[in-house]
Amino acid sequence: MKLLGRLVLGILVLVVLAGGGLYVAAQQKPAIAQGLTAVPASSAAAQTFDDKVNTLQKAADEAKKTGKAQAVEVSFTEEELTSKAAQAAQSATSGIAAQDTQIHLSGSQIIATSTVTVSGVSVNLGVVAEPIVVNGQTQIVIKEVQTGALGLPDAIKDQINAQIGKAIDPSKLGLPIDVSQLSIVDGKLVIKGTAKP
Repeated sequence: MKLLGRLVLGILVLVVLAGGGLYVAAQQKPAIAQGLTAVPASSAAAQTFDDKVNTLQKAADEAKKTGKAQAVEVSFTEEELTSKAAQAAQSATSGIAAQDTQIHLSGSQIIATSTVTVSGVSVNLGVVAEPIVVNGQTQIVIKEVQTGALGLPDAIKDQINAQIGKAIDPSKLGLPIDVSQLSIVDGKLVIKGTAKP
């Protein structure tokens, strides 16, 4: 009887340790997030993002009014992008729930980190993406998805990839211009394009 009790206790300890190990692995930051400084999010920076998009809308309205195309350019800082992402996450109603999203611009890459909830488990996620233009269409191509020490099944990684792809698709930004260039210059995401009549 004592042997059976010890065996059951041993199994319980292993289950608790395995669960704790899973929790610790899920909480570790992805390698791409190491060394990145926190980007502050603010309602003022989210408003600045919206103001810049409104400037593009005004250029599009003016182009339609005058019948003349207008070249436009706008740049977004890490703070504006992070603040807008935080605002969007608060209003999201479906898909993968993201919290504490940070957007960093480094070299030619966008590095986004977030804590996402997948099947009830919170996981720290890091995404490396690169803005490109292909046949006149802007795209943000996901180069890498990292989940810290916790390996995720391919089906869940595919789901995360699909959700991220939808979230960062430039055509979903609602920009009222034809974008000809999407690049990272001096730590800012620069969008160049034309407001057409």
